[in-house]
Amino acid sequence: MATRRWILFLLAAAILALAGCNSGSTFNVQNPPPPPPPNISIAFQPAPAGTILIDTTTSLTAVVSNDPSNSGVSWSVTCSVTGNCGQLSAQHTASGEATTYTPPASLAGNSLNVNIVAFATASQATNVVAPITVTAFGSNLKGTYVLEATGADSNFNPYQFAGVIVLDGNGGISSGEQTVNFSDPTTGLFVAKSDAINNVGSSYFLGPDGRGTITLNPNDADIGAETFSLVFLSNSQALIAALPTSTLTISGTGTMDMQTATAAPTGGYAFAVSGTDVTSASPMAFAGILNIDSPNNISGKGSVADQNFAGTLASSSGNVSGTVSDPDLLGAVTLNLTIPGFSPTTTYQFTGYIVDNNHIKLIESDNTSGTGSGSTAGIAIGQGAATGTFKTATSFSGTYVFGVMGVDLAGTTPATLTSAGVFTADGSGDLTNGYTDTALQQNGAQGTSGAEISASFSGKYSVDVKGTGRVQSNFLDFVPRQIPNFHPKFFFYLTGNGNPALVLDGGDISAYYPSLGTGIAYPQAAAPLTFGGNYGFSFSQQNGSEDDGTAQMAANRATTPPSLSGFADDSRAGDQPFSGTFTAPAASGNGVFAGSLENGIGGSAFPASPFNVDYYVIDQYHGFFVETDLVNGPTTGQVSFGYYAGRTPVCAGCP
Repeated sequence: MATRRWILFLLAAAILALAGCNSGSTFNVQNPPPPPPPNISIAFQPAPAGTILIDTTTSLTAVVSNDPSNSGVSWSVTCSVTGNCGQLSAQHTASGEATTYTPPASLAGNSLNVNIVAFATASQATNVVAPITVTAFGSNLKGTYVLEATGADSNFNPYQFAGVIVLDGNGGISSGEQTVNFSDPTTGLFVAKSDAINNVGSSYFLGPDGRGTITLNPNDADIGAETFSLVFLSNSQALIAALPTSTLTISGTGTMDMQTATAAPTGGYAFAVSGTDVTSASPMAFAGILNIDSPNNISGKGSVADQNFAGTLASSSGNVSGTVSDPDLLGAVTLNLTIPGFSPTTTYQFTGYIVDNNHIKLIESDNTSGTGSGSTAGIAIGQGAATGTFKTATSFSGTYVFGVMGVDLAGTTPATLTSAGVFTADGSGDLTNGYTDTALQQNGAQGTSGAEISASFSGKYSVDVKGTGRVQSNFLDFVPRQIPNFHPKFFFYLTGNGNPALVLDGGDISAYYPSLGTGIAYPQAAAPLTFGGNYGFSFSQQNGSEDDGTAQMAANRATTPPSLSGFADDSRAGDQPFSGTFTAPAASGNGVFAGSLENGIGGSAFPASPFNVDYYVIDQYHGFFVETDLVNGPTTGQVSFGYYAGRTPVCAGCP
């Protein structure tokens, strides 16, 4: 025990000795606590905007207080769509200096919620959040709209779409239904399918320059999500183009029209449809007049139809019959037709989507199993009170501008036909002052890759004395004279003077330039005919593959030469710049004038660029254009066709 005490004593003595060597005992000294952190705070000054339009910017300023280091502000922007939240002009600013937020150029729907966060750089835990809603211009499109588009898939199988959707004005689609003719990727069969459109997964977007997109989510997984580009003309109409999706590699052009009535159709309707016979894979088109002379009934009285089946013509007059169902809640009807003498079948079923009391979009819907009839689509236009009164040559008078798309039949594989023209029907059976640009991609008559016919013409016409509104015409005396002879035969189906007529190309297989197609002829406005201002247009091109799209453009008559420019969205790429020149239409001319189109710097709107076109003016707001140089590719020539229409800017100050 003595030893232990001694050890403890020595240890204590050593400790005391060490303490004696210092000014004081370390047992009573502690490190001072760190100084309290400054009370750093951050706030927006002034308060940021809560909502902005997609074509605007907004400035945000944050002030940091109690930061002795003056480290400033760090910024970030986040949203639910990775990579498409917009941009900040500066990721770091001094306290009290602004950064500018620019929204993304396009949205998946009509609005996007973003969070812009300002951090005190000296204390990242000190931050403030500005929630901002970016909105587009979807409120310009609100209501029920009928859509239709026609084109082809990557294997040249026809693609046809028609439907009706309800837009909520905020980028959402609350309901809808559709019918699609397509090559089913699951079965390999060409089928017609009708589906409801889900509100979940369906949306639309309208940007500041009038271009936008529509996304539809139908119930059928074989169709999958569908995407359309659009160019806004007004709150009642847009031009659309079907774009490739992950399920369907398709392309097509068409229209979107506001639905203003859903009453059961009655009276006479001119109609025209075109497409393919499924069984034989042969192109076909037919058109005529359907007289709905009692509820749900199409009688043979006043009804007539003509068919071009792969270049073989057939007609049925007075014995066309059928039924029309009552419209469903969204204005869709079913038409069942019996047309004796047609090939390869005499019975057809169409789904009709009513636009108003005078317009119905038609799509054949009888091929549900892949072994049915045909795949055709088109339009019906009411004759109104004029039904049955078109009995003399005076029923067809005035100047008309027509556009026709279809196929030429000169080669083993049907290829593209485009034709635009203008003529005057004198009310006595003569066609005068005619001019046309017609392109056929294959020229069996001359053994070349294509035929480009640009010439003036005259002709004759006769009106069905039964008063149905059917007109048979022959275009003659082309200057310059075509060798071999070019002798197109068109049928017109009247809807009343001052109203458009539908067209069937009846160029039979015995002709040197056999062709098939449908189109429309509009009465031309009185001179002067002008071109200039803001337009939307849709276009279709074929050069070994189908390419369709929509675009907005501005035509400027004041430049030398007059010029145009814009942006296009097509089946290959979106947001593509283009430009062009044109010669102003002559004040006393027929409304035909030349121009050119070409891709802008870095753009690829058109597969072949540049190319020449002729424009055909209907009035100061509408017209057609058609390629006039038949640009030759490796094995085929390119043919292009388009329709343009005046557009209203989506907002004051918008382009």
